[in-house]
Amino acid sequence: MRTSLSMGTDRPARGSGAETKVAADDMALIPGRPAQPEFHRGHLGQRLNLNRLRYFVTVAQELHFGRAARKLGISQPPLSLHIKALEDEMGSPLFIRANRQVVLTAAGRMLLGHAIGLLEHAQRLDEIMQGVGTGDLGEMFVGCVPSAMYDVLPRILSPYRARHPRVHVVLKEGHTMDVMNAVQEGQVDIGVVWRNAAGPSLGIQPILSEQFAALVPIGHPLSRQSVLSLDQLASQPLILPPRKISPYHYDHIIAAFAKLGLSPRIEYEVPTILSQIGFVASGFGIAISPSFARRFMTDQIALIPIAEQMPSVILSLVWNETRPSPAVDLFRQVASEIYDGRGLLPSAAPTGSARAQ
Repeated sequence: MRTSLSMGTDRPARGSGAETKVAADDMALIPGRPAQPEFHRGHLGQRLNLNRLRYFVTVAQELHFGRAARKLGISQPPLSLHIKALEDEMGSPLFIRANRQVVLTAAGRMLLGHAIGLLEHAQRLDEIMQGVGTGDLGEMFVGCVPSAMYDVLPRILSPYRARHPRVHVVLKEGHTMDVMNAVQEGQVDIGVVWRNAAGPSLGIQPILSEQFAALVPIGHPLSRQSVLSLDQLASQPLILPPRKISPYHYDHIIAAFAKLGLSPRIEYEVPTILSQIGFVASGFGIAISPSFARRFMTDQIALIPIAEQMPSVILSLVWNETRPSPAVDLFRQVASEIYDGRGLLPSAAPTGSARAQ
């Protein structure tokens, strides 16, 4: 009897607050996008010139047109014209000019309080948009298969966050097909998946390469073998991932058996490598899994190479090339400094560790 277990695939809506939040930045000053008010002809909001407002604030602070002009780096006549134009727009004098003195009117004092805040907000908004444009500020959603959450992704995320602390990173866990669909639909910006090829409009960057191996419970007659053939495994109760969520793994395994004219005995379909390890340790059968599983194994399981040549399984980054993102580009750059497509680069591996551990 085949038993199918599946992991919940309903993903929280982007921005719902149900995701795992890894880092945060004070984004309170980033404005939302409310419906824009309809300005009728003659309303200030339709004509307000930030430069002219800056000229007004400078004059109001200096209370002297000559000093304000020097501070602004312009001559006094154009400055006076700008202030006169602003007064005309406001429909009220902003300064009283008498006896070589400049004094704010009641309207001028009211405008000054609001103008300073508006100019500071505009400056902050400009800085925010520049940061978003360079990938140093903003928000990035990362989808990841469960098996890469424990080691691979943290190795990339740690230096990425150190370099770009103002990027708010939100993680979503899902199986390969869930993550790829989320990337395709724009629900996440970049994904970490088991895949060696991407679909239309998706870019792909291999991180590491693994071979399939058999996970055998200690005490099983085959657990003492140094290598196992597919012929030996075909008659055993096997634990594989469901094709619906892991077609990449499932199809490679079934094709390898079919090439030899064998029909494997699939007893359980278990969605994640971690779950498969649990089933093997409990004696439910033998799993065929990427050798990546050694990261999570207990002493109750033996990882045994498979004799036949099987396709490598590739863990990759995927992103949507129709949605350019500086933050994604920087994330990929950090990943390439740690993983070269086969495994950990020597410079990124801990002292004494083997490549691709």
